[in-house]
Amino acid sequence: MRSPSSTGLLCLLLGSASAAPQLRDTAVCIPQHDSNPRSRAAGVSERNSGFIYGPSLIGEAAPFPNGTLGNARSKADYALWSVDRKEIDSRIAADLQEIQKAVQTNGGLKTWDDYGKVLYDGQLKHANPRGPTPGIIANATQDLLFSMERLSEHPYAVRLVKATEKLPFDVDAQTVSKIVGSGATLQSLRASKSLFLVDHSYQKEYTLPSVVKRFPAACSAYFYIDPKTKNFLPLAIKTNTGSDLTYTPLDTKEDWLLAKMMFNANDMFHAQMLHLVISHDVSESVHQAALHTLSENHPIMVILERLMLQGYSSRIVGEELCFNPGGHWDQLMAYDQFSCRKFVTDQWPVAGRFQAGYLETDLKSRGLLNDKGASVFKSFPFWDDAKEIRDAYKAFFKSFVDSYYKTEIDLAADYEVRHWFAEATEHAKAQDFPSKFSLSKATLVDTLTHFGFLLSVGHHSTNGGAPIASGTLPFHIPALYTAPPAAKGVKDLMPYLPDVPTALHYIGFMASFNRPFYGNDGRTLENAFSQGEMVKKLNKPTNAAAAQFLKTLQGLSNKIQARGFDGDGLSQGMPFVYRTLDPNYIPFFCAV
Repeated sequence: MRSPSSTGLLCLLLGSASAAPQLRDTAVCIPQHDSNPRSRAAGVSERNSGFIYGPSLIGEAAPFPNGTLGNARSKADYALWSVDRKEIDSRIAADLQEIQKAVQTNGGLKTWDDYGKVLYDGQLKHANPRGPTPGIIANATQDLLFSMERLSEHPYAVRLVKATEKLPFDVDAQTVSKIVGSGATLQSLRASKSLFLVDHSYQKEYTLPSVVKRFPAACSAYFYIDPKTKNFLPLAIKTNTGSDLTYTPLDTKEDWLLAKMMFNANDMFHAQMLHLVISHDVSESVHQAALHTLSENHPIMVILERLMLQGYSSRIVGEELCFNPGGHWDQLMAYDQFSCRKFVTDQWPVAGRFQAGYLETDLKSRGLLNDKGASVFKSFPFWDDAKEIRDAYKAFFKSFVDSYYKTEIDLAADYEVRHWFAEATEHAKAQDFPSKFSLSKATLVDTLTHFGFLLSVGHHSTNGGAPIASGTLPFHIPALYTAPPAAKGVKDLMPYLPDVPTALHYIGFMASFNRPFYGNDGRTLENAFSQGEMVKKLNKPTNAAAAQFLKTLQGLSNKIQARGFDGDGLSQGMPFVYRTLDPNYIPFFCAV
């Protein structure tokens, strides 16, 4: 439990909105309705001078705020983050003591099953009281679990292989026919829009940590929609390193399981680094543009400040603890901190595109939704929950925008918003942000909707409480601890698993992203607009919309918490329960 002293400090820091510009007694309003325009303009000018676009952190992506006000902001955000860090660290320390005792009692980790049972059964009661995702350990060897993770826990890497593109790698027709059904080939699957790909071959370019011994893999994997069952299943995994073996479900149990584990190491790297780009970097670039152009009394600024709670702590934390030389990443993950920075730099102009990241736009571009916006899969759990959250945001922001701008003319007269849109692209380095010439009420609603969405769904679908709940050992290894085999025929998987100290370090690190105590102080997603003194200063229609937002997401939370297994041992067509986006658990902001 949080101590009284830390609770008091948290309340103090939350009350200061993490050094956000403090709302004066002047009413929240758009600039053309401000009774003191000179004072308002002076305030904007002061902030424009006090916040300076500084160099990016962790790769070349969004700028980081410098200057008198920028430095004060990041320092205060870091102080707020530190309160939660102290809390979660104390919980992790208590949990790791218990796990160490269990390992000692067991005489070490001697079998595959030991990793799941000893490290997780009845453990992590403080840092992850919900426990692992139901089914994620017990059913780890099932192919359906592995494939459906791409449509739930790790939804950002998979894409359709287009009918017009060259096949990324070959699997002979005889093998495909045995797996999929008589007559099936890669070409026929591609032609029927049933062949999908996750390609991590770019990781061949990355460098290994020097502080520990790790081994490379850069897997590509085919998945397919089964023509009979319509299940989404794995077809083949190609390692792209060493002997460059291609594995399929026809291989021995040990070989195929090892292939999936190697893929998971690459996918973990991708998910964790991608979240930095699509949530932290994108939100910080857009928000910094607002700090330079919007008055602290602008209703949009009030919303942005609420959503950017402690927003400028995360990349500092990353530089200090994760991506520093010899830090957590160098000690635990597949590739080193230099590779992390390269990923961010390479992906910023691609994955960092604002409008391309809109939910339907992204999923359609990857062939996961059809032209009508419907899922192409029998079950797409991420889409189901993400869409409901996105729709709740959109309903809230439509009411918000309509309440402050009765007409398009009202919006056109708001020069602060026009300046914000221009600033985002011209100075804050936002990628693919809507043009100032496209500004309309609908565009503004979409912009605000996506901003809220990427801070919550974009971040917490891959980070936050997701890794400790679903990235469980032994199946989800963060790196390879033995060289990939030169030939098939592996009999023992234990050399490919982390030793006890590394396993405990990994579990503690994954748990450090979790915030199981946020439900106690109104920092979960469903309370995004129902808590906080600044938000309450918005107009009545907005507060009414906030109440509806809360009600809608409470309904989704109830639905998620009620999920279980059916008579076939499946939940949403999967052998595990998807609960990652529970609005009563995940924060509305980038907590880490």
